[in-house]
Amino acid sequence: MTTSQVDQKRALNKLKHDLEPFRNAIVNVYGVLTWEKNYYPGVVFGTISFIYLVLWFLDLSVITLLSLLALLITVSGYVFPIISGLLFSGVNWDGEHEAKFEDVCGQIHSIKANLVVWNEYMFKERKSTVVVIMISSVLLALAWIGAIVNNLLLMYLVSLSVAMWPGLQDKDVFKGITQKASKLINEKIQCGKRKLQ
Repeated sequence: MTTSQVDQKRALNKLKHDLEPFRNAIVNVYGVLTWEKNYYPGVVFGTISFIYLVLWFLDLSVITLLSLLALLITVSGYVFPIISGLLFSGVNWDGEHEAKFEDVCGQIHSIKANLVVWNEYMFKERKSTVVVIMISSVLLALAWIGAIVNNLLLMYLVSLSVAMWPGLQDKDVFKGITQKASKLINEKIQCGKRKLQ
């Protein structure tokens, strides 16, 4: 193994060790997000919709919302391992659970590594003028959309998309859509060729 691979393995093992108190919850949430049962997409959609409905009803200021979110994260980081030990003490941890936990840790590690690469690219490397213009254009378009559309609605749609993405990807929904679209396009092309002949 190269030095880079050893460092990556070490970082992955550290991540697994850090997430060890949360492993039962991580495996259960992973099952919900990848839609292991048929009703899980409804649960994800309903939960996110309920949370945003409450946020819309409360109409909190940004500072209040961020403060309450930070408080929730702080308290849950302290209390959750204790509650998790009580709730999941009877759960038998087997090879399937361990494989799911390792898969999730690998995905988190991959996301973390990609974020580090993007951070280095965005803030440490010198970019060409074209890249700066493209990034600026995209950011201006996003700012314009954010000024026109309600920000809570935008965050709701983004949260829903992020939460539904693992299930959509795991169930190959996009693959089915692209296959149907390519089949439809091929049929139209064949029909057009026949008309030309």
